[in-house]
Amino acid sequence: MSSTNDRHMTRTNAGLSRPSATPPRAVPTLTVQAEVAHDAAVPRLPTTVVSSWKGGVWKTAISASIAERLAFAGLDVLYLVTDDQLDARRRLGISESDPDVARVQRGPGSITVVGLAGAHAVDVLYRSGPGRFGRFDAVVVDTPPVKKGGCLPGVLLIAPTDGDDASANLIRMLRATPANTEIVLVRIDAVPKREWAQDAAVIHDASNQAGPLAYLSDPLPRTDEVREALNRGQSVWTLARRGATREFLQGLESLAGVVWARIRPDTALPPLGANAAAAVHIRGWDDDA
Repeated sequence: MSSTNDRHMTRTNAGLSRPSATPPRAVPTLTVQAEVAHDAAVPRLPTTVVSSWKGGVWKTAISASIAERLAFAGLDVLYLVTDDQLDARRRLGISESDPDVARVQRGPGSITVVGLAGAHAVDVLYRSGPGRFGRFDAVVVDTPPVKKGGCLPGVLLIAPTDGDDASANLIRMLRATPANTEIVLVRIDAVPKREWAQDAAVIHDASNQAGPLAYLSDPLPRTDEVREALNRGQSVWTLARRGATREFLQGLESLAGVVWARIRPDTALPPLGANAAAAVHIRGWDDDA
């Protein structure tokens, strides 16, 4: 005689043996998007980074001047400052009492200066974008020596050097630069043109960069006039075009042209308007200054 438990088991087994009227439905496996490789990432907006692992090579002078030139050309530029000293704010005429997110007008365009570093800067550049600060056409990043600006992928990297020690640091930085970064080498201080071309070739070979490096053909001279203008918060683009200052501005114009080509590849960099060239230049008198 079977027990109650035996009867329960019999009913259960019998139920399992019957074919199901609705067979189980297979759930398809969905593809999860893979993480973007670090060396293949691209910023949300066209981004220019000025970086070197040596201080005193005019990184801020170059980055602030390029940001201004783009604004004079009609762009709205986000100027990302990753240096705790925030020298760039002062050099753009922004005082300590101004808001943390400060905006200055340059001709038809503008520069919005924001101080961010580390993951906060990466979030603005590669993840969420800079929307919370406004709408922008381009980003320019100013980096101090301690920040690994050369490690940011998918940017235009402007890498200044002013001699052997800076070049050695520059080579180490470029060895960690992602393959999808476009690089332009800039020499600060005058050296013979052929010598600088040879130096650029040596830096390229020693850095183990697979792709080509570009370099600014004429070195940028240091000038007291440019330095004093920046210390006063005056735009270098309003200085008289004469002597070494003219050579400095010519180099910056060339770099701004490279940046512009990444943002507006179908148009040429617009010439400076009268408001960006207010200083009077007298031919034959200022040329030998």
